[in-house]
Amino acid sequence: MNNMTGEEFEMEWDKLILRLSKHFKVTAEYEFILFMMGIQEMGIGFKEFSKTEKMDLINVARCRILARQGYIKETGLDPDGWPIFNADPKLKSMMPSYQNQLIKKGIIEYFKNVEFNN
Repeated sequence: MNNMTGEEFEMEWDKLILRLSKHFKVTAEYEFILFMMGIQEMGIGFKEFSKTEKMDLINVARCRILARQGYIKETGLDPDGWPIFNADPKLKSMMPSYQNQLIKKGIIEYFKNVEFNN
């Protein structure tokens, strides 16, 4: 995955977007995918979520991806059962566009071995 050219990366990203869009019967966009991953990571299933809960779920997905890449460490749970993360100082100095690319690569990796049943 890390040796992928920019063009190969974009092709993989586009294939994933198409696959998820077909599966969920929506136009799967970056934040939608992170939202779905957050629900999966928290193991809470589908229900109505407030805007704040949706943002928290997107953040959980982002943080779990960056944790798998070594940029963030999960340090425990808050009283409501949400994970607590501490970022590596080098993450704070990273360009947002580079962070997003790392997250997209993590999303591709996350779904690499997921089979969808339609």
